[in-house]
Amino acid sequence: MKSVGPKSGLTPSTYAELRRSVEAVVVRGRRDIERAWIHTYHETGRLINEHLLQNKDRADYGANVFARLADDTGISKRTLHECAQFHRCFPIVRISAQLTRSHYIVLCQVADGKQRSTLLRDAIRHEWTVAQLVERVRPLNALENTAAPSAAARDVTPPKLLTPKRGTPGVCRVIAVDDTLVVDLGFATYRDLREGERFTASDFVRVTADGTGRAKDATKADLFTYGAVVLKVVDGDTLWVKIYLHPGHWVKQKLRLRDIDCPEITNPEGKAAKRFTESLVPAGTTLTICTTKPDKYDRYLADVFVEAKAGEPVFLNNALLAAGHAAIKRAWEFGDWGET
Repeated sequence: MKSVGPKSGLTPSTYAELRRSVEAVVVRGRRDIERAWIHTYHETGRLINEHLLQNKDRADYGANVFARLADDTGISKRTLHECAQFHRCFPIVRISAQLTRSHYIVLCQVADGKQRSTLLRDAIRHEWTVAQLVERVRPLNALENTAAPSAAARDVTPPKLLTPKRGTPGVCRVIAVDDTLVVDLGFATYRDLREGERFTASDFVRVTADGTGRAKDATKADLFTYGAVVLKVVDGDTLWVKIYLHPGHWVKQKLRLRDIDCPEITNPEGKAAKRFTESLVPAGTTLTICTTKPDKYDRYLADVFVEAKAGEPVFLNNALLAAGHAAIKRAWEFGDWGET
């Protein structure tokens, strides 16, 4: 039998062959795109830095060029600063299969050139994930913070975070289904109105063990929020959970964390993201979730909150972003390649 693979040019005849071929093409494509982004960041930084050097005698020119360039190109100022900083820290960049653009952005936070070079060599030799590299850079930054920050350090901005969506568990809406008024519990699940319950379509109600009452001050923002329990962490941004629609009635659902992307579980960074999520929400953890419509894979999107022993609940989506285990979801589904 002739082999079927990404270089064979043959059409896969079985599903197993199709899956292997697609996985191979996507892995190769991701690697090529990541390398292209590293080259793009470096070349963009070179163009900016050499232009600034030519115009160094023009007062305030450098301070204004990033804002002007961002307005004219649609590229964020943060990305432009990262590109310029990348080229300053690495005038000659080494394209390595182990390093991504995110690795280089973290390395650029190290002001000392010798320390940065040592970390670069160690990251390649030991195949560190971005999270593992961050753990080694963080102590160095803590020492640097005792003095005035360097120009390179000032260019590094915290990751962009999401605005959390959290409604009120138990709040639902009355809708008409086939000319009959029902309570929409979510997840294509409905409850008939009981005798004596007089509501109209679009009324907001609160469902409890004792019955259904009017929720006078509720809005759309209160809807589709539930208590839940973690059944299994699939990967960094995907969970199986038991969701309580109302007292005594629950459904099992696979949830995808809204608007973030973690690395694929097949690589070390993806495994690190999963471990991070498992550390915050191991099986059995009680959650509050706010859900939105399913994605293309029929997984509901969710904002997930974990009650803390003290203080505000932990917003899991943002915890992954802040720890460097996820990126804001881009328009292109295959991963976090570039600013929007």
